Amino acid sequence: MNTIHTHFRLSYKIYDEAFALSQAAQCHLYLSLSQKAIRFAVVDTARNKFVVLEDYELITVFTPLQVAEQLRLIAQENALLQVQNWKLVRVAVSNQQFTLVPETLYDPVHQFDYLRLHADLNPLQHEVYTYRHSGLEAINIFAVESGVRLALQGVFENQPLQLVHQTSALIRSILHVVPRNNLRSMYAFVERSYLTLLVVGPAGLEFCNVFHYTSPEDFIYYILFVMEEQKMNPEQETITLWGDITHDSSLFNILQKYVRQIKLGKKPEDVEYSYKFHDMFDHRYFELYSLHLCE
Repeated sequence: MNTIHTHFRLSYKIYDEAFALSQAAQCHLYLSLSQKAIRFAVVDTARNKFVVLEDYELITVFTPLQVAEQLRLIAQENALLQVQNWKLVRVAVSNQQFTLVPETLYDPVHQFDYLRLHADLNPLQHEVYTYRHSGLEAINIFAVESGVRLALQGVFENQPLQLVHQTSALIRSILHVVPRNNLRSMYAFVERSYLTLLVVGPAGLEFCNVFHYTSPEDFIYYILFVMEEQKMNPEQETITLWGDITHDSSLFNILQKYVRQIKLGKKPEDVEYSYKFHDMFDHRYFELYSLHLCE
């Protein structure tokens, strides 16, 4: 009996008519996987330009294994995911199972132990990966569900595949776009049910964590809590936002009540975008764009 059901819908699609699947060998394919969405984008590396973006909303999906199941189903009907000669496939995984360790203290033999201090891990269900932040002299250690990795391997069986944690893509991109000065600032990436907060100061990254929220009250609590812990004043600080948030949303409205200065972030500027991207809010899909700045 077939118990696999479709729990996704295509909510947004951009496809530059100048792009053809025959160009895949000169293109990078970027994916972001979360419990709420599977998104992917294509960059033509010869022109350094984003030419495709697709956003699949996941409905009544509650576990990483269900995300893996939906990825397989999307791949069955999506021509982009059936191509087997991309120049590179890079995947960002969104979860709370990560930690940043100074490079001088890192021993690869103990990477599972480092992560186990910060996350609930099962050796039979999780695989541990790392990403080196050369500019920070730090290692991002993160977990990926074995079922998700197997689904990716099944879809891209003959592809060069790189897994990164979503925080690494955000860190790379934000540190790249933030001007170096003597100010400390907060940056937020908003997903449905998850909030990534970063604090950047004169010396670089000072704080990074991912919080799960279920209401606007949770959302603002975590922002104010981190500001207090980091000795930042909501009346004076500016918070810059990217992600799934709009001016008329309940999250934005409650944020305005407590934080005086709010900015919506821009797309990374070291890459071009097809004219079809110009009608989109600049602060959306930052996690996909940021994958282009990873190494």
